[in-house]
Amino acid sequence: MRVVVAGGGGAGSQLADALRTAGNEVVVVEIDAGRAASLSAHGLEVVTGNACVASALEAAGALRADVLVACTGSDEENLVISVLAKRHLEVPRVVARVNHDVNRWLFDESWGVDAAISQASALVTLIEEATGPARTVRLAELGAVGLVLLDVSVAAGSAAAGRMPRQLGLSDHDLVAAVVRRGQPIPVDEGLRLAVGDRVLVLTDPAGDARVHLAFCRGGPPEPGDPASHG
Repeated sequence: MRVVVAGGGGAGSQLADALRTAGNEVVVVEIDAGRAASLSAHGLEVVTGNACVASALEAAGALRADVLVACTGSDEENLVISVLAKRHLEVPRVVARVNHDVNRWLFDESWGVDAAISQASALVTLIEEATGPARTVRLAELGAVGLVLLDVSVAAGSAAAGRMPRQLGLSDHDLVAAVVRRGQPIPVDEGLRLAVGDRVLVLTDPAGDARVHLAFCRGGPPEPGDPASHG
């Protein structure tokens, strides 16, 4: 998979290195020439330039990228990078870092963001969001009741496929509210098993994004009688 990481600071450089180690083709866009040289010396492919400018992203191969991660230390820059990547360069998957939670509501599809990751989230969550077998998008924040609504897509390779919602290892704060299959809502009952292609709507607390995403990637611990627990 080809990944462009916009921003070569602490989080961006760690992310780029981890993605490269996992076998992905990674290019970092970094505006600071000294930092860019240091990243290059450590073996990363680097384009020196301003990621808020489309030509710099193009030079990094964004037109051929599968994923772009906007990972600078500025929320404003990350939003600009995201909308450039999605609207002008048509990158299929855009992940953006949120530095200040007060700005989180801005990081949605209107700015080209497929998934927003808080600065406080573990780096591994950002990596799994970019490369893992599940896609998690925050659809809405229900501030009046202190909940958020997540849309999780079950992709090929997700351990959630074939399991019942209760077998995913979700916490008591997470409620599977609806499942959409082939464009139609289906009842969430005791006999429902999730399938590849399902879109699952989950109500959770404001900090639940990473927890829910990991549950769908890993599927949680198999329960007795779970087909996934048998070889």
